Amino acid sequence: MRKGIYPSLFLLLLVCSCSTEQASEVVTEENPKALAEIATLKTNEAQDVSSSQAIIWGVIESNGGSSVYERGVCYGKIANPTHEDTIKKASVTKASGEFKVDLSDLEEGTVYYARAYVVNDIDIAYGNEISFRTEELASQFLSIGEIKVAGAQDLFLDVELKDHGDLAIQEIGLVYDTSKQPNIEDNKISRDIVENKFKQRISNLTQQTIYYVKPYILTDQGLMYGEQISISTIKKGNFTYSINQNGADLATLNRIKEAFDLATEYYNNFTSIEKHVTVNYSSDTPTADANFSGWINVGSKPDYQRAGTAMHEMAHSVGVGTHAKYWELMYDGFWHGDRANEILQMMTNDTNAVVKGDGLHFWPFGINGSWEDDGSDFLYIMNALILQGMKADGLPSN
Repeated sequence: MRKGIYPSLFLLLLVCSCSTEQASEVVTEENPKALAEIATLKTNEAQDVSSSQAIIWGVIESNGGSSVYERGVCYGKIANPTHEDTIKKASVTKASGEFKVDLSDLEEGTVYYARAYVVNDIDIAYGNEISFRTEELASQFLSIGEIKVAGAQDLFLDVELKDHGDLAIQEIGLVYDTSKQPNIEDNKISRDIVENKFKQRISNLTQQTIYYVKPYILTDQGLMYGEQISISTIKKGNFTYSINQNGADLATLNRIKEAFDLATEYYNNFTSIEKHVTVNYSSDTPTADANFSGWINVGSKPDYQRAGTAMHEMAHSVGVGTHAKYWELMYDGFWHGDRANEILQMMTNDTNAVVKGDGLHFWPFGINGSWEDDGSDFLYIMNALILQGMKADGLPSN
């Protein structure tokens, strides 16, 4: 009897073992989604946006424990586009989970909404929504000049309106913004008088910031934009001074302070020069003088206690006529650096202009005597801008 029981018991255990293993396999093969979840991802901002194209990158943060077999971008002119709307599949995928989608055949000057998506065994997953605006087709009639001049808070640009035939122009100007593709609804500077060429100043900007600028015209056929340019404002200067009264009366001291307050304001807005100087009232000084060490003497004549003289002496304190680099670049009667001459040419509309000078002074706009100081904003701006150009050409300030 015992010999019959043991084989039967072994057979029973074998059958049970096989049945358990088969049941486990059924659960795994027939229900692969049991442990999987919907994927998670994000949509990055659009790149290289033009009038008809854009690039969007998506990033898979988690595949949900299931294979991803499709990834791309859904997009359209209405918010929250879905997989049932227009889609474009990824053209590039990376092991890191990033994927690239190239959008084409877009309409110019149009706002699009887009969401990256992926599909796994569970469902379609969407990333966050982004929006972008395609460029307007650039008008062949409008252009911004090649030479551009920047201060810490100002930009100076040349705008040209080329031959436009019988097109009736009602308005012309510039649009600008810190975001790409500014339009008429952003910052706008308009000119009711239509000129074929004009210089435009943009003010109240932020230092060391990239701005995108486009010229525009409003015509009887609608709005037209020129090609966009980008330009950065410079770092704001940090030119400071202290003053020694040395027996000056209150009226004299106040004149000198007002002169240097205004002069340093121009230097700090239109140059990135950093320097501290000591200003001394000196009754024995005929007019004023300065050295590269930052020592400035101001005499007793009121005509030389003005902003123009202050800027002239500040120029000496940063190397004009007082540093070997100045003499290296100022010879044969003119400045041999590129940037200072470019600034002079652009700001005066004279393509042949060069900064002239000798071993001590430069001109024009050097304010080399009280008679040259007309107190104008343009004079002071030009003096500072030329100094900034000289600095770009290699003149040290310290």
